[in-house]
Formats: sequence, C-alpha cells, structure tokens
Amino acid sequence: IIKFLLTIFALLLFSNCGYEPIYSATNKNTDEFLYIKVKNIEDRSGQILKNELSKQLNPENKSSLTKYYLLVKIGEVKESLAYRKDMSATRTNLKITAKYSLRGIKNSDKIFESTAESISSYDIVESIYATIIAEKDARQKALRIISDTIVNELAIFFNNKKF
Repeated sequence: IIKFLLTIFALLLFSNCGYEPIYSATNKNTDEFLYIKVKNIEDRSGQILKNELSKQLNPENKSSLTKYYLLVKIGEVKESLAYRKDMSATRTNLKITAKYSLRGIKNSDKIFESTAESISSYDIVESIYATIIAEKDARQKALRIISDTIVNELAIFFNNKKF
C-alpha cells in the first residue's frame, strides 16, 4: 500500500511540471514551419537534404507566405576504418556536417544558426556496385538524421521564442 501511495503522490507531483511535447496539437509554434522556405543546397546530397527538410517542415505541402529562409551548407568527409593485409579499406565512415541558418525574408538577419552532424558507415566489398549502393544508402541515412536534427532544433527555437 505504501508503494501505491508513493506512486499516486509522484503522479500528482509531476502531472503539472510544465512539460509540453514539441509536436503536440496544442503547440502552435510549429505552425511557423509553414513559413520557412528551404533554399537550394549544392550537389546531389544537398538536393536530398532539401527534399527531406521540405517534407518535414510542410508535410501537407500547404501554400503559405514565406517569412523565413533556411540556408544550409553541407560538407562530406570519408574516413577509412578497417584495412585488409594489402592496406585496402574494408569499412568507411561517412561524416556529413550541415551548417544552417534561419534568416528573415524582410531584412535577411540571422534569426537562428547551428550545425548538425551525422556519421554513417558502410562496408567496402569486392563488388563495386554493392559498395556504391552501400555508400548511397549510408549517405541517405545520414541526411535523414541531419534533417531530423535541424527540424527538432527549429521546433525548440520556435517553442522558446515568444511571438
């Protein structure tokens, strides 16, 4: 009975702690996502990242006025990890870094800026085709993680910003 009472007490104590999920239906700050236009990003990886961000920021593709521009610059680094006896690599880390800034459309002032990073690895095998597909898959996974990170950081920013 003491455990039961402690559980009830804990529930009552923490039920009004102020926690509010970022993506809750009552949180209207994520509606600001609709006003963000993602600028074009260089290279194929940039196109993939732009498409991921656009899908996450405006999943229903609603038309709205643009208040903000999201500028993103990405960089890629490959690092060989495991080696065979002949010193050829068998495993590679693909590190993708995205520096991004949210700017107002009226005066182009930086409203928010940050960096997102993801490391994904893949095997280098005898088949060149299999290696290319593995690298492509690792790149897409890393870009999806970066997109998630950017959207989460923007959600936190808009949630903390007083309108």
